[in-house]
Amino acid sequence: MNSVAERFILSVRFEALDNFIITNQTQIKNILKEYISYYNYKRPHQGIEQNIPNKYLPMKNGKITKLPILSGLHHHYYRKVA
Repeated sequence: MNSVAERFILSVRFEALDNFIITNQTQIKNILKEYISYYNYKRPHQGIEQNIPNKYLPMKNGKITKLPILSGLHHHYYRKVA
């Protein structure tokens, strides 16, 4: 389990924390809260064949919309229901 924890910590560091100038503890909590939500519900993982852990099923019809995450550092693309 140590390797799993280390990989997650590296992901948080490289994909979120290294891109901000941290000024206080509240800012860190907000960044981590948003990143963990993105990591678990929207980000594809290579270890599970580019799937998302909570079994997100993309829609086949509708307009493609972009959702900025972490002030536009990452984006989630999804189809909006008509």
